[in-house]
Amino acid sequence: MRSVFAALAAHAAARPQAPAFREGAVTLGWSELAWRIAALAAALEGSPQVVGVAVAAGIDHVVADLAVTLSGRRLVPLPPFFSPQQKAHVLADAKVGLLIADRGAEAFGLPVLSALQPAGATLASYGGGATRVIYTSGSSGRPKGVVIGDRQLSASLAGLAAAVNPVETDRHLSVLPLAQLLEQICGVLLPILSGAEVVFCPEARIALVGGPIDPLAEAMVRERPSTSLLVPALLAQWVAWLEAHEARAPDSLRFVAVGGAATAPALIAAAEARGLPVFEGYGLSECCSVVAMNRPGNAVHGTVGRVLDGLTVTIEDGEIVVEGPTVMEAYLNGPPAPARWRTGDRGWFQDGQLCVGGRCDAMLVLPTGRNVSPEWVEARLDVDPRVIASVLCLGADDRLLLLVAARAPIAPAEIARLCANLPAYARPAAVALVDARGLLFPSGAPDRAAARRLAATVSAVALPEPEVVTP
Repeated sequence: MRSVFAALAAHAAARPQAPAFREGAVTLGWSELAWRIAALAAALEGSPQVVGVAVAAGIDHVVADLAVTLSGRRLVPLPPFFSPQQKAHVLADAKVGLLIADRGAEAFGLPVLSALQPAGATLASYGGGATRVIYTSGSSGRPKGVVIGDRQLSASLAGLAAAVNPVETDRHLSVLPLAQLLEQICGVLLPILSGAEVVFCPEARIALVGGPIDPLAEAMVRERPSTSLLVPALLAQWVAWLEAHEARAPDSLRFVAVGGAATAPALIAAAEARGLPVFEGYGLSECCSVVAMNRPGNAVHGTVGRVLDGLTVTIEDGEIVVEGPTVMEAYLNGPPAPARWRTGDRGWFQDGQLCVGGRCDAMLVLPTGRNVSPEWVEARLDVDPRVIASVLCLGADDRLLLLVAARAPIAPAEIARLCANLPAYARPAAVALVDARGLLFPSGAPDRAAARRLAATVSAVALPEPEVVTP
């Protein structure tokens, strides 16, 4: 993180009025950003060592994040998509002693400090030692905290900089919540290192739970960004919007990263056909978000690209194992993490490119003894723009049941056609339409525990025999 604060100070001195972060009608230049961070860090003197952040605005979140980090404290971003019970658990589990929050926000019995401190302080050098706790599994009753420090962030930024090649003339459109580590790195820290401008577009997030994609599509046209980070659900909707409007993506774009869940190769191909320079990556919070990434000149559909510089990835008994400086310090309140992190994801290498086959513990074992990877089947559904997400699980009768969250009507016969080229043993026997909010994590990845609970209660419809489709 020393390099991030050094870059911030350099931009504030050399380009004080140049836009650093923009949100709606509010623009924060580099000098004002440095002043606000310094003022809030000064206001934290004498405060508890663990500070939670619960602010809605992207700019205020950036200021709070960097001020807590500059002060050498532990930062705990409070995901806005967590329930009140989950938020209370996070604050208690992390032993948060102070909350930086919006006026009128729920304080959970904690003292509250505003991110809107008077500007005018001088940005001090970063002394090191700050950590942040990223809580995962936002739909579970007991979210788990991942402890990330300077070592992990510095190594991740170095590896991503080599893959993405950020430059000062970039403009990053930030869509995903800043409580997620991946957006903190790609939408805040990496742009600060390069001196690029960041534009926040929080109104696009509603598309993750079935809302319209228009705000994202319109922001792309209006802002003409060069980079952005999307999850597959958002990418699929935007591609469908482009196809419906017979439009192409802005030619300003040079790198659109997609991650957080598996992306069907057909969706990548459809995006590229509309002028989208899409590059799929793979990672997890326990390894500081990014482990591998496709990149310009070396992108292969069906893979997640080459492993980032500085990391070593091996495949042991079919499982992806990561070794290197991005491996987390520990789970909060747990023992130190091992040097070699077993990810729980199945994988293999193809000509030096990493391929991911889904979660080891997600494999479905049929009564016949056959194994079915749910991601393999779900990818067939998720390329349809009407489908927000799908999750394959075993129904009460031990047959394959497909749970589908849709934004537009889709008939069982159409779902059967999407699965037609699968072998008979892997085809779902029934389908049930469900609400996306109960099916997905905020990253867009399926919540399989929630899906199993739903499978026991939903009303399903048998899928007809599919039409014969020539491969």
